[in-house]
Amino acid sequence: MNDLSNAVPMQRINVPAANQSLHTPAPVKLAARGLDFYYDKFHALKSINLEIPEKRVTALIGPSGCGKSTLLRIFNRIYALYPKLEARGEVLLDGENILSPKYPMNRLRSKVGMVFQKPVPFPMT
Repeated sequence: MNDLSNAVPMQRINVPAANQSLHTPAPVKLAARGLDFYYDKFHALKSINLEIPEKRVTALIGPSGCGKSTLLRIFNRIYALYPKLEARGEVLLDGENILSPKYPMNRLRSKVGMVFQKPVPFPMT
């Protein structure tokens, strides 16, 4: 039986990863700033701010339906293939906003690849 009469709240502490260098922060490769995403009128992602360092492993972890796959699809603008999907804000790849209509799609897709759980050879199939 649990006795909570002497329980104290846990405190959050920051602990660096075991193999992470404390002296050499990696430059930011990909950053989201004020990123919002809409499935038609449904506001799926709200004010996302995220920095992903260069040459480091980064994991997106969360429950089903929390927006992990949506965020990944924004990183190479797959959503642009489908109507009524819209991203607002900035996603910077090497300092350039990939959400800008002026950013070449072919260039983006050559830099940001995707591997899906269920392969689909052609878009919208």
